[in-house]
Amino acid sequence: MRTYIKLVFAALVIVAGSIFAAGANQSRPANWKKGRQEWEIRRALSEKLISWLSDANALAGEECDRLVDSLLALPEPSIKAYFVAAQAAYIRGKPQKAISILEDLISKKPDKPAEVMQFPVSVVARFWISNIAKQSGDIEKAVNAYKEILEDLKNLEGLKGKEGLTMICNLYLAEIESEHLKRKDLALARLEAIERIKKPAGHWGEQYAVYKHWAIYQHARISKGKDQAARKLITYPEFTISPLVAATQAKLCGISGSLFADYPPSDKRSGVIGKALLDRVINSTVSPIDRSLVRLIYGIFIYQQKSQYAEAEKNYPEAEKHYAEAEKYYLALFKQDSFFSPLAGICLAGCKMAQGKTVEADSILEQVRTKYPGYDSVVAELKESWNKGTPKDK
Repeated sequence: MRTYIKLVFAALVIVAGSIFAAGANQSRPANWKKGRQEWEIRRALSEKLISWLSDANALAGEECDRLVDSLLALPEPSIKAYFVAAQAAYIRGKPQKAISILEDLISKKPDKPAEVMQFPVSVVARFWISNIAKQSGDIEKAVNAYKEILEDLKNLEGLKGKEGLTMICNLYLAEIESEHLKRKDLALARLEAIERIKKPAGHWGEQYAVYKHWAIYQHARISKGKDQAARKLITYPEFTISPLVAATQAKLCGISGSLFADYPPSDKRSGVIGKALLDRVINSTVSPIDRSLVRLIYGIFIYQQKSQYAEAEKNYPEAEKHYAEAEKYYLALFKQDSFFSPLAGICLAGCKMAQGKTVEADSILEQVRTKYPGYDSVVAELKESWNKGTPKDK
């Protein structure tokens, strides 16, 4: 079970870090006295946003809008304040205002680190603009923002992670060109360009490998159909970091509540707000890529993690409930015909196995093997491991 253990533990170590739950070390501006007012406004905004989301409290919603304006009216709002304000406006159903806030930030501080992720403001803010525009139905705005990112990246010599950012942009553009603009020729040419990008050194090379295989799969799916693409999808050493890639990409695009995890109880704040952002993607059909990311995140980073915590506390009914939720998202992703579908099938089998449902786990692995023959070696390794000393259920 080496492959599966490596996959699951890698994912859960990530979630314990800073990918989907922002750290408390970022809870206050560097200059506390100067930034105290901003900090208090952001805290109040998170409270009202949660109240509005949880209880449909109209007055809390109106207060959210007022606090967004107050935050931006400060003499020198931090970069983080702009991102918080934009995300709050977007959640409140005001995408144009959110985009305007981000564009204002780009005009003022394009080259500064974005704080929410350590890439330049111009890059991260435009990824947010692309996602907001796309989810709001403004495909042209999304395309323009992605193309502006690519232009920015050309001028950012020495930026670590530049290759991955370029690949992400082109994957999204290829999806839009294929799904929305019906220009498969443009999408295929773009995906072929991804395959020609040179591999960077260090850990960025691992993420590069994921995106390169992803581009190959997307190319086959567009040119040959989903069934042939599935049969050509092969495992590779770096596939176990796919949960990290999914969480990082979602956060890069603003599909994360981590900005609101600065104030206790941080898990509740980021959880409620993050769920609103994740559910917006799940309930939309505009981007199959984003739906696959969110389904994987829900499965591994939220419900499977909760089930393991519950098991550690010997709260088995609670663990069973969370396993059932994780399985729901894994099954949906397995059926989605996505680049992450074989991984979802493996995780689904792992959930069954963790609950002692070995017959169901074995059946799911056989489905993975049949649909994705390139994953035969992973399935064989798991089945061999599980069959050594694990009694069969009935």
